[in-house]
Amino acid sequence: MEKDTNNIYLVDRKPRKCPCCGGKVVPILYGEPSSEAFEKADRGEIVLGGCIIFADMPEYQCTGCGAQFRKPIIYRNPEDVLKPKR
Repeated sequence: MEKDTNNIYLVDRKPRKCPCCGGKVVPILYGEPSSEAFEKADRGEIVLGGCIIFADMPEYQCTGCGAQFRKPIIYRNPEDVLKPKR
């Protein structure tokens, strides 16, 4: 499994279990958490990731060993994005 420069594993989809330790892999929630999010984090259903968000942030984390995972970033040609739609 490939890692990016931040030591985050690159995956096509959320792993069913952690390839490092076999632990549970859960989504990482970014932004200001609600009371429901805190409860989910306490139950181990999600990981709270903080309020600062960048494009290359991990999307999932293992609750056992802390390994992190994200999908590869696909950069578009800027000219394709700026072309007017017809």
